[in-house]
Order: sequence, then structure tokens, then C-alpha cells
Amino acid sequence: SASDKEMALIYALKKIQTLKHETEQSASILKENVSNAKIAIANNDTASLEIIEENIINLEKKITTLQNELYLDDLTHLYNRRWVYERFLKEDLFTSKGVLAFIDINDFKIVNDTYGHMVGDKVLVVLGKILKRVENTLAVRFAGDEFIIISEKHSVFELEKILETVNQNLRTTQLKHNEQTFYIDFSFGIEPFSINDAFKPTFESADRKMYLYKKSTQYK
Repeated sequence: SASDKEMALIYALKKIQTLKHETEQSASILKENVSNAKIAIANNDTASLEIIEENIINLEKKITTLQNELYLDDLTHLYNRRWVYERFLKEDLFTSKGVLAFIDINDFKIVNDTYGHMVGDKVLVVLGKILKRVENTLAVRFAGDEFIIISEKHSVFELEKILETVNQNLRTTQLKHNEQTFYIDFSFGIEPFSINDAFKPTFESADRKMYLYKKSTQYK
């Protein structure tokens, strides 16, 4: 819904502001350590250099954490949409060759309406873990119950076979909430891309194929 999208956008903006502030703080601390290191080297102050080295190691850890927060989805710990844009695109054009699969959980709204959003979140986490295990691919939570799989090693045919197998296994995996059991599966569409192909038409083509898949398996 529009309100959900607005809330997600507000959350994302707040997160970016926080990360920007923390990144600026880290840059300031790094600059201070470099300045102190120059003085310590000039004075042959090995004790101070050891402290500075420890500070820089801790700072590197913090920067790694900040990068993870920027590029990882909070719920599923998969890569997020921002990571796709920075890892695979330059000015909205692909910088490598591969295949993109667009994945959408079937009847996810029914799961949320029937069992609640906490169970819906668990379903997203479960699917995220499954997609993350697919070899030679990178899994992304794109938005809501939409995921992307990108591979620079598989062909369309190979990735299609893999995702069909994953889907078949998922359809027979029993999920439980209290005394109730339910099953999930997904629809997907796959589109190849080459260097300098635009992201939007590639994504839209995969989206159309996903919709056709959904219709062909009688999901409304």
C-alpha cells in the first residue's frame, strides 16, 4: 500500500541520515589518527603508534559494519536494492554480463492476512535463507515480498531449472503457525543482460515473465 511505501521510504531516509552522520564521524576520527600518527612517527613514539594502530583497526571494523548496514536488508540479511545499483550498474547500465531472475511470493497477502505480519516476516526470512544458498548466485530482497537473483555464471536455462527445483522443494515444505500448517511457493521470470544494457527494461522484462509464470500456474 501507499502508506507502507511511505513508511519504508521514511525509514530508509532516516537510516541513510544516521549512516551519513556515523560515516562523517569515522572520517573525522581517521583524520585525527593520521595526524597523531605523523607526530608519533616524528617523535619515534612507539607506544602512541600502537594505540593509533588499535584505533584504526577498530575504525575499520566500524566502517565494515556501516557498509553492511547500508547494503544489507534488515530482516532477511540479503543484499538490498541499493547494493544492486552500486554493484552491477553505472548510470543505470549493467557493467557485466549475466542473468537476472525476479521472484515474487505467491499469495503473500493471504499469509499476512491469515497468520499476521510476524509470520509473514518469518516466511520472508525462510525464503531469503533458501535463495542465499543457491550456488553461483547473489540474492537480493528488492522490496516487500519481491526478490532478485543475479548470476554471472548461469545461463537462463540453468537458472530456470535451479529455481524450479527450489520451488518444488518449497511447495512440499510444511510451515507451521500454532496448530495450523501452510505452504508457500513463488513465481519467477528470468532475463539475460549484457554490458551496457539498461537495468529498467531488463527488470521489466523479467517482471512480465514472472507475471506470465504466475498466470500459467493459476495464481491470481
